[in-house]
Amino acid sequence: MKRKTKRFLQSLMMMLIGVSLVLANAPGSWSEASAAPNPGKPAPGDKSGPDAQGRMVATFGSPVIDGDIDKAWSKVQTVTPKFPSDQVEASATLKTLWDDRALYILAEVKDKHLSAESVTPYMQDSLEIFLDENHDKTQEYGIDDLHFRVNYENAQSVDNGKVERFYTASKRVDGGYVIEARVALHSKPENGKVLGLELQINDGKDANRIGTLNLFDSTGSAWNDTSKFGEIVLTGKTKGDVSGVNPYDLLNLIKSTLMLDFTLYKNSGVVTDALMKVVATNVLNDKKATQPQIDEQYAAIQTAVSKLEMTEEAANEKYFKEVPDAYRTESNKPGTIESLTYKTPNVTGGMDEKKLNVYLPYGYDASDSTKKYNVLYLMHGGGENENLIFGGPGQSKELKKIIDHMVANGDIEPMIVVTPTFYGGKNDTALFHEELIQTVVPLVETKYHTYAKSASLDDLKASRAHRAFGGFSMGSVTTWYTFIHNLDYFKYYLPLSGDSWILGQGGGGSKPKETAEYLAKVAKDAGYKPQDYYIFSATGSLDIAYPNLKPQIDAMKQLTDTFIYSSDPAKGNFYFIVGDGGTHAWNWVNQYIYDILPDLFK
Repeated sequence: MKRKTKRFLQSLMMMLIGVSLVLANAPGSWSEASAAPNPGKPAPGDKSGPDAQGRMVATFGSPVIDGDIDKAWSKVQTVTPKFPSDQVEASATLKTLWDDRALYILAEVKDKHLSAESVTPYMQDSLEIFLDENHDKTQEYGIDDLHFRVNYENAQSVDNGKVERFYTASKRVDGGYVIEARVALHSKPENGKVLGLELQINDGKDANRIGTLNLFDSTGSAWNDTSKFGEIVLTGKTKGDVSGVNPYDLLNLIKSTLMLDFTLYKNSGVVTDALMKVVATNVLNDKKATQPQIDEQYAAIQTAVSKLEMTEEAANEKYFKEVPDAYRTESNKPGTIESLTYKTPNVTGGMDEKKLNVYLPYGYDASDSTKKYNVLYLMHGGGENENLIFGGPGQSKELKKIIDHMVANGDIEPMIVVTPTFYGGKNDTALFHEELIQTVVPLVETKYHTYAKSASLDDLKASRAHRAFGGFSMGSVTTWYTFIHNLDYFKYYLPLSGDSWILGQGGGGSKPKETAEYLAKVAKDAGYKPQDYYIFSATGSLDIAYPNLKPQIDAMKQLTDTFIYSSDPAKGNFYFIVGDGGTHAWNWVNQYIYDILPDLFK
């Protein structure tokens, strides 16, 4: 697709999107819920505030999501956040509606000082939506759990869930801002259904968040624990009520399609044709358009996008791919987790007792020494510990489920995964490499069936092709230090959302060229050729690590005698995945790991 054609389509589509929202005025009902609840039925509560059971109440209706408050909201109960932090200056009121397809949230925020200055999304003036659709109150986020965010400028970010389920409109008003949000539901909504919900207003000022307003969560930990959510009950749908027409899925698809870089594809005309057909049918500007007509155009664009073929040059990039939902469920061939303890020197000259966890794949047989396993050492981020990634024995967090499925389906060879911690001992990411090679690797690789013949340094060097190290955030910083100091012992490196600090904190951003040259010199001085080591890195476009990691990666790309960039490990030794909209959250990191694991131990 030529750039001129794409610009024309973008302008035309944006105009159509602006007027298409009249479709949401299709017939519906916004009647009040019954004021006389029956036993076991939801208690609607007062005109304002939660119901008698402390739940937020959502009334049936389909509002127009455009930033203007229409009549659909007029008879909806208002709630105010119950838990303001100490320094917060903003105030807010919240309302919810629902229909047969989605949950709708209206936030009216009073705030004299609006700011989106911070590069960290949650430090901007914004609304955060936490939804537990199954209402199962698991500590860890599951397939049904969502964490969405949108700021007063309508910039969205997603920590958990799929962005195509999220449609928003934000508008600045006198003394603050208004946000309307739509969250598409997967399960069937109905009167009396209860969902888990938390709503949070972030109060930004300059480049900092000075406070929050929380609806139900007094602990500030809903971002990491769905059991801290409150409840919302769906009410008010009466006989004959119907949902308004849904143009939002199509609008989201058009938006994401127009964001594609069409220069990467040989046959972008297939998408041009599909988009032009939407224009020709006028489906987004026709008050009489039906849902089947809208859905037909949605399917046509989806089909066109699926037919895109990359150019040879574009195929050299490694692209983010989402983890299939099925991989986030329990496998019928689960691996197991064991914990090991060991002692290591600390900074005061004494010894600390520490723990690490070991994932053993399904079918691992301690009595069968003939079967050997590759080993991935995977480090957590700052403020976390060895239990964060997989959990301990008997637990099954998301990444464990993903790896279980990958092994069971033949996506990867069975491997051992070790989750240590840099806390305790020398308590320093820059020094963990000492503990790693002196204690951790020998402990693990002599206890389990690995390719190391013994714990001697010579045998550990000889088996380096069967060993990888990676980590998230501060674990990524640890990974770069491991590359620098332990290149003799590890062939594969997975630095995820964190740059190298060898030249100072944030050095990848402030000194990208020097950092890249330092890393290249490490490899050359050690006598290794490019095919002797691999660096598979990743982060998200909205990750706080992106501004420092991206410049370092770009500088490394220039050193083609050391770092050969290619998505194909047979052609190069280095690539970089960017998750569009990805934030500094494990939901994204688990998906990066899913994308990278098949390229290890080739």
